[in-house]
Amino acid sequence: MSAIATGVIAGGVGYVYFSFGKKMARPVFIAAGIGLMVFPYFVDSIVVSVLVGAGLAALPFVVKI
Repeated sequence: MSAIATGVIAGGVGYVYFSFGKKMARPVFIAAGIGLMVFPYFVDSIVVSVLVGAGLAALPFVVKI
C-alpha cells in the first residue's frame, strides 16, 4: 500500500513540475516531471523510491539551464 501512495505522490509532483516547465519553457522542470511520473513503474522498493523521488524533485533546483 505504501508503494502505491509514494507512486501517487511522485506522479502528482511530477505533473506539477511538467506543467510548470511547459508553461515557463524550462526543460529541466519538464524532464524532472516526466521522470517523477514514470519512475514509480520501475521501482519496487519504498526506500529506493523515496530516494529517487527526492533526487528528481531536487534536480531543477540544482541544475540551472
